[in-house]
Amino acid sequence: MIKTIIRKEFLATLRDGRLLTLGIALLLLFVGFFLASAYELQQLRAEKHRVGTTAKEQWNTQSVKNPHAAAHYGIYVFKPDTPVAALDPGLRPYIGQSLWLEPHKRNLTRFSPAADQVLAGRFDQATTSFVLTALLPLLIVALTFNSVSQERESGTLRMLHSLGVNAGQLLFGKLLGLLSAFALVLAPALLVAAVVLLGNFAFTLDDVLRLLVLLVLLNLYYGIFAAVAIAASASFNTSRTALFCLLGFWLASVFIAPRLGAVAAEMLAPNPSASEFWREIKDDIDHGLEHDGDHEQRAKAFEAQVLAQYGVTRKEDLPVGFVSLNRQHNDAYSVKVHALHFDALRDNFVAQQHLSHLASWLGPSLALRSLSMTLAGMDLAHQRHFEDAAEQYRRYFINLTEDWDRERSRGTERKATGAEADWRSVADFSYQAPDIGFALQAAELDLLVLLLWLSLSVGLLSLSARRLVP
Repeated sequence: MIKTIIRKEFLATLRDGRLLTLGIALLLLFVGFFLASAYELQQLRAEKHRVGTTAKEQWNTQSVKNPHAAAHYGIYVFKPDTPVAALDPGLRPYIGQSLWLEPHKRNLTRFSPAADQVLAGRFDQATTSFVLTALLPLLIVALTFNSVSQERESGTLRMLHSLGVNAGQLLFGKLLGLLSAFALVLAPALLVAAVVLLGNFAFTLDDVLRLLVLLVLLNLYYGIFAAVAIAASASFNTSRTALFCLLGFWLASVFIAPRLGAVAAEMLAPNPSASEFWREIKDDIDHGLEHDGDHEQRAKAFEAQVLAQYGVTRKEDLPVGFVSLNRQHNDAYSVKVHALHFDALRDNFVAQQHLSHLASWLGPSLALRSLSMTLAGMDLAHQRHFEDAAEQYRRYFINLTEDWDRERSRGTERKATGAEADWRSVADFSYQAPDIGFALQAAELDLLVLLLWLSLSVGLLSLSARRLVP
């Protein structure tokens, strides 16, 4: 019986003029936004590669100078984007695209695309992910709000009841039939996306797995909206009431929950201002962390330790450059303080992300959007992974230049120099992005929320079936 219901609902949905009109319109929107997003991503990746190569070549071709002076020239590094980012840019528009690595301090990323936009362009940005997470669920609502109530109003439901049709099979058959028709209409857009991605980007196995998992999660997401819509249509007496309630659910899930969650997170776990953040780092370096002593005390203790280590009484008699040794000592403490504050700030970002899920009771959209960003590698966890790798590289090349300065100097003199051969010996920054396991672990809470909503929607549909009145 359920196969008959699925087939009937599948054909009825395909014949529905709403699916043809709204479906084609949304598919055109999806294809348009996706092509624009893929082109933008392709251009951005090429620009990052070009600028990164130019910046490294400028580093390599520096003139003869002191190694520490060369280090102050700095090196720019860029976070690579995965092909999946064409579907969801995530936080990329709001997070800096480059990281400047220099001695003595750790920097935040710079030059976010949003900062370059005019004010009007910062609002209501339409993207491929918006079509997938907001407009397609609205299409499902438009197709299903009267799937049961219309049959009740026309008397068809009473006739089916008199024939002994099981209510559970009827509602779940409608759900599966509708989702089958929806998937068939969505298939051409996915085919276009696959052709464009494969034709313009080099895919790894990890990229393919990320895309497949995202596709599965999107299907679960659409299933939640379809199940809730059919349950509402079965529970309310009129189609108008069901439509009104479903539009409220869609608005709450897609628009209200993300904003409410962001406000709650900011209130419960506020971030320090930029000036406070940098001031606290400077204060901890100057005055020292607990039991470390202030800068002057640490400097005296280090000088005594170095003199004792080399068996001399004056800095001028050291067989290596004391200035470089002292800088390395100070930079090591600076690294420790910066790591402490950067980790605290980013831990607070994670806490805010978790607190934002306080609004997930309004709908599954918040969880799905977070999952989509994570699988695209455009979330906070992937950004932190990149920044930590860049910081390791910064320490590598700064310590290398200090080693040259120390070994080519004596005592307090500063006569060490480096040449192009030295600058070219610094290895290029090579970043290995984490795999899908890292992404899924980072998105555990989002995945749990989505599965809870799936369970709730199926439960509501089952309850509606038991209470279905012809």
